[in-house]
Parts: sequence; structure tokens; C-alpha cells
Amino acid sequence: MERRENARESDSSLLVGMVILLHYLNHMISGGLPILYPDIMEEFQLSYSQLGLLRSASTFSAGFPQMFVSFLRRWFSGRVLLGAGNLVNSVLNMLTSLSREFYQFLALRVLSGIGSSTQHPMGASIISTASDPSKRGRMLGLNQSLPSLAFSLTPLLAAYMITRLGWRTTLGVLSVPAFIASIIMLVFVRGGESAEATSRDAFSWSGLRDALRNRNVIAISLLRSVMAFRMGVRAFLPLYFINVLGLTHEISSILYSILLFGGVFGPFFWGYLSDKMNRKPLIIGIMATSSVLYFLLQFVRDVWVLAPLLFMIGFMVQTVVVQNVLSDSVEASQLDPIFGFYFTLGFTLASVSSIVFGFIVEVYGFALGFTYISLITAISILPGLFISEPRAPL
Repeated sequence: MERRENARESDSSLLVGMVILLHYLNHMISGGLPILYPDIMEEFQLSYSQLGLLRSASTFSAGFPQMFVSFLRRWFSGRVLLGAGNLVNSVLNMLTSLSREFYQFLALRVLSGIGSSTQHPMGASIISTASDPSKRGRMLGLNQSLPSLAFSLTPLLAAYMITRLGWRTTLGVLSVPAFIASIIMLVFVRGGESAEATSRDAFSWSGLRDALRNRNVIAISLLRSVMAFRMGVRAFLPLYFINVLGLTHEISSILYSILLFGGVFGPFFWGYLSDKMNRKPLIIGIMATSSVLYFLLQFVRDVWVLAPLLFMIGFMVQTVVVQNVLSDSVEASQLDPIFGFYFTLGFTLASVSSIVFGFIVEVYGFALGFTYISLITAISILPGLFISEPRAPL
């Protein structure tokens, strides 16, 4: 009996490890793109508004299908959906690197986004069910921290490669590791019974409607909806560093990496605290601080002051704390559709945010753009006030 339990635990650990690894490699692809955008904009003669359209279309295609991914659990396990989605994403990004005109590039990025739509809802659901509740915040934190490490390191790698290989080869090379890991996930990795099982009740409108009556689900959904309108701003920062501050590609990449490196430490740190103390004050405190930091960004031009400011912006991550509350607020059988709804809501609304931010920057400049992001973050505190603690801190 003990051997069976150890075997199941080992299977779960390997599966969780592969989920986090694929998340890391997924972010390797998306994390390199902001560094490639200046060259892509130059080659295809794009404006900021067109870049916003590109960002919005790819974000929407990666976000909207997430609510319906759980419907496929009727026929496929979460592991298979996760591996297949990442395989599609990596292959289509390789094809994207061969694009000859903007709309071909746009179409392939949209299709690759559909493939990547399985990562967040399936990954969060698998980790939530396979982790001990007392350590769930930390595991969800790792699922954000390590991919954030990819976001931090990839710009430096991309900046090195783009000057020697060009943006096309760079994008193709960055897609290869996810392609290999996806095949390993599909062919060689197996999880426990719950991870491999299919379910006829994987998605139903009535079940989702019942879950949406939960106070925390409502509050978190509203918070997610407001916060979605600030998603996408980071992709514009390398352009801000280069076009407004007049920095080189190399310094821009370093600053962008510092911002993202803050996101390596933040999720695990906040996830750890969310396992030990009440989570509502954490969520509100993180968002309030983040609002102030984004507002200050428009006034700082010195690189040595800008670097720690960017690190702190990256460090203030409330999503892992929110996901921990969400995991405790609904039944395990509701996790797939609820996480699907949570991520769909955020990514779908975020697809509009890039267009809005791109328009504001093009017409009024980055200073007003950063003020807009600061206000959005401050407003998101309001629904956070209605979150309740579903369990006592451990």
C-alpha cells in the first residue's frame, strides 16, 4: 500500500514538473517576442496601433478558447491537452518565423495562440489537484516564478541572437525546446489516475453558473476583468526604452530582463506567504503598491534608478495569491471550468487592452499611458475588498 502511494506521489511530482517546464518553455517563445518587435515593426513597416492589433489578436486567440479547453476533458486527459497544445504552439511559431508579410505573420500568431490556450487552465488545474493543500500556494508560485525566469533570461538571449541571426532564426530557435518537451510529455510522462482521467462532466453551463454564484469567484472575476486592461503594457516597454529614452538594444534588454526577473521571485514569495497568512490583505497591498510604481515609471529616466523600480514592478504579482484563494473556494470537480473561465476572462479582455494602450501611446505618449495603467491597477482594489478567506491560514 505504501509503495502504491509513493508511486502515485512520484507520478504526480513528475507530471507537475513537466507542467512547469512546459510553462517555462512556452514563456521562452513569448518572452523573446518583445525584443524582436522593433525589427519586426521595421521589416513590416508597422505603427504602434498595428503592433497593438497584433498583440491583441494573439492574446485573444490564446485567451478566449481557455474557457472551453475543459470541455475537451470529455475525451482527453489534462496531460494530453497540455502536451498537444504546446506542440501546436511551438510548430506554428516556427512557421511564423518564415512569414513574408504582416498578415501572414498575424494569422500564424493567432493560430499559435489557440495552441497555447491549454497551458494556463490545464496547468493550474493539474497543479491544484496534485499538490498538498498546505503547499499549494508555493507550487502555484513555482508555476509562475520559473516561467517568469524564462521571461527574464530570454530577452538577453534574444538580444544576443537577433544581432547575429536576425529575428526569423531567433524565433525559430526559441520554439525548438517547447517542441521537444511537448513530445516527451505526450509519449513518456504519465500522471496519477485523476490526471489521466477523462470526465463527462468536465464542462457544463449549469455547473459553471453554480460556481459563479460563489462570492469569491464573483469578486476574483471582477478583479481579473479590471486588471486585464493593464495586460500587454510590458511588451511596449522595450520600445519605450529605445524610442523615448534613447537607450541601446542591449541596455533595453537588460532593463526588460530586470523587470521580468522581479517576477521570478515575486510569485513564489507571495505564494509562500499565502500559505501562511490571510490572503486578502496581501492582494490589496500588492495592487496598491503596484499602482504607485507604475505611476512613478513616467518620471524616472536614470538607468540606475529605473532598474530597481522595474524590479519592484515585476515583483508585485498578485495572481498566484488570487489563484490560491480560487482553489480553496470551489470543489475540485469545478477547478477545470473555473480556471478556464478565470483565464479566458483575463486574456479575452486583455486582447482589447493592447489596442487601447497602443492608441494612448501613439496619440498622447507614454506618460499618459503609464498613468492609465496606474489608475486601472488602483481601481482593481475595489473588487478585492469583497474577497473572503475560505480557510484559516496554516
